Amino acid sequence: MKRKIGIIVATILVLSLLVAGISFAQSFPQTGTSTTNAVVQNKATGAGEIASLTVAYYDSSGSPVYTNNSVTIDPKSVKEIKAQDEPLPAGFVGAAIVSSNQPLASIVSIKNTNVPGAPDGFTQGAYNGTSDASTSLFFPTVWGFSGIVSHVTVQNAEAGTNNIRLDFFKRDGTSLGSKTDTLQGFGSKTYYLGDTSDLPAGWPSDFADGAIAVTSTDNKLLAGASTATWPNRAAAYQALTSSNQGTILYAPSHFRFKQAPSDPEYTLFSAVNIQNTSSTDTANVDVEYYTRGDTSGTPVLTLSTTIAPLSARGLNTKNGGDLPAASFNPLGTDWDGSVKIISKNNVPLVGTGITNWGVAGHAGIYALVSDTSASDTIYIPAQYRLANGSTWNQWSAMNLQNIGATTVTAASLTVEYIDTNGNTVKTFTGSQLPGDLAPGAAFGLNTRNGGDLPAAAFDSFGTSFIGGIYVTGPAGSELVAVSNIIYSNRASVYNGDPE
Repeated sequence: MKRKIGIIVATILVLSLLVAGISFAQSFPQTGTSTTNAVVQNKATGAGEIASLTVAYYDSSGSPVYTNNSVTIDPKSVKEIKAQDEPLPAGFVGAAIVSSNQPLASIVSIKNTNVPGAPDGFTQGAYNGTSDASTSLFFPTVWGFSGIVSHVTVQNAEAGTNNIRLDFFKRDGTSLGSKTDTLQGFGSKTYYLGDTSDLPAGWPSDFADGAIAVTSTDNKLLAGASTATWPNRAAAYQALTSSNQGTILYAPSHFRFKQAPSDPEYTLFSAVNIQNTSSTDTANVDVEYYTRGDTSGTPVLTLSTTIAPLSARGLNTKNGGDLPAASFNPLGTDWDGSVKIISKNNVPLVGTGITNWGVAGHAGIYALVSDTSASDTIYIPAQYRLANGSTWNQWSAMNLQNIGATTVTAASLTVEYIDTNGNTVKTFTGSQLPGDLAPGAAFGLNTRNGGDLPAAAFDSFGTSFIGGIYVTGPAGSELVAVSNIIYSNRASVYNGDPE
């Protein structure tokens, strides 16, 4: 039986300009022209377990457009599938279903060009493809004002029609109403938070941010993704499902960092947006901040909040989000680490982590992970180390966290980098790694500057590496990871994929 991964192909041409009928007083950031690049990793590890893929493209109405049967991937290796290289019609808008004889991990990387607000016209986003379609989807992070605007895409993962309901909420928990729609088999639709025709009647003109919950009223399967557009940057994340729910969530990568305390802008800062998935119960939540490298198990900062049913709350290390900005002063301006989010009354949560490169003007979004998302084996599909002479074009960083109750020793941990030909370029284990991972601890590996290793640890990769990572820990260990794709002029973030 072939396993399927639904990959939403982002809108090739997005118009974010105001048009007749929109009642908003403000304008919205413009996305530019978007193209997508899917990076797919074969999760099979045995010799000869080559993945044979079928990539079927559907337009937004669900009509088949093109099928590619020529992609094969070696064990643990990756392949890039570029929409621009497929014989798709100009201006194609739709989705892809990837089928394989082997289990797969995947991400979709979105490149936006001709972006008016970006200094060089380029922005970037990435999100994970899903093999876990669901009857309910959650979007904890949506915006719709002059500073940031979101597009939310919902895909029907089944062949028959699928009737859906979208429930919209402000950050304070206020319901903004519902919208119903019908998706054709394998069809998809994008809802633009800058267009009132895509939103419930009576949409408030002062809306800034909130959350969306999507339900199939036919109890059929859905997938989805959301993109966010700032004037000078962009980000994306996959729709969250019941597999992302937990009463404890983790953000493996978090920052509040300036090069100098007096700098007017943060080099790196982060946010978490946490959504309550209950339709009836308020969630009482503690958010704990842990410093990277500190093995004491004691958070440096704990903040508390409440979240109304189906709505979301945001905590931002720079401006506070829905809390006072001064709440984060105990972290200082030279902090990086991880976050643990606890639902004290056991109401299930989902959420996103947001990384902002403040000075550079880049951003990325990833899904917060639960205990059920952890594994002793992690796949990370998109890793790069590309340069022309002394000019760096593209590189990657991986943050690995132990969310289990016991230490994962460096001697029991292996991190392999595999190129697109299936060759293991480098294996880090034991003393080659930054150290043991105590409960809650994390470390980072960066193909350009080394991360928590010396930069020279990656010299053997050369400057034309494209590939993926295969992480293995001791049986029963609970590892999670997020990864950054960084260019000279843009960046994005995505989740590692557990076994």
